[in-house]
Amino acid sequence: MSPHTNDRELRHAAREFLYIDSRMAPRTASGRIRLDSADAMQENFQALFVTCLMSSARLRHPVEHPETPCLPGIQGYLNCIISRPEALEIHTNTAARIASRIMPVLYSGQRVSGIPGLRLIDHNRRRLRLIHRPTGARLDLIESSCGDWMTTKEMRVLLNRETGWHLRDGREPLWRQDKVTAMEEPFAELWARRACTPLRSAIMTRAMSIWYKSDIYPAWTWPQPGQPHPCLGWDISKGSPNAEEIGHLLTKSAIRIPHARYEAASRNSGLLILGDGTVQLLSA
Repeated sequence: MSPHTNDRELRHAAREFLYIDSRMAPRTASGRIRLDSADAMQENFQALFVTCLMSSARLRHPVEHPETPCLPGIQGYLNCIISRPEALEIHTNTAARIASRIMPVLYSGQRVSGIPGLRLIDHNRRRLRLIHRPTGARLDLIESSCGDWMTTKEMRVLLNRETGWHLRDGREPLWRQDKVTAMEEPFAELWARRACTPLRSAIMTRAMSIWYKSDIYPAWTWPQPGQPHPCLGWDISKGSPNAEEIGHLLTKSAIRIPHARYEAASRNSGLLILGDGTVQLLSA
């Protein structure tokens, strides 16, 4: 198959499975679409971010909000996800709302919710620019439905409205601090580099194919005693893809993770492998 045909297949798959218009997609020097372009530190953040979003009310992430789980709900607000060398771009119709859910807040002087170390750099009428201080990684939340009425000032008003609850009941918005605070430092293991970090980062850039195209909502769990691999598991219902099908999507389709392979144990369980990193896919 010629490089031109391969690129055409990837452009079509990026649009169909990831909702990325080919005009928006990052490209290699030769002009081919490139889905993974993050450096090591950006990968560390993307790996953390995907475990935050792939959680659930039952399997809560350690930085989930204490009252009402809201990190998994972010999935429903996304239009597309694009990994660029300088930033992970999240295109959405609710940029300010997503920011309010992921920027860190301190509860009662001891409980941190949101992503520790995440800070707002600046914003304009349609883009909120954030940085994760511990890794130096960038996250841009881009308002897809930005009309002519929206101005930089209007975006700020909207952000203030969405983050108003950060100041209630003695809470402290840590994202207003320039440096990483002592309350956030104990969470360093969440973005520490692991063997499965590149694999999780690649899953982050392909998450739309799982949530929207496949209509499943997996939750991430780290290995329990006696279990050798972290797990990405989901409830399977009539018509939803099983682990073998998702394994094929991530390793054999046009949007496959380069150099990744899948070893099926059954139709509902198998190992997704990239280098030394492994993740068990489990559809129950």
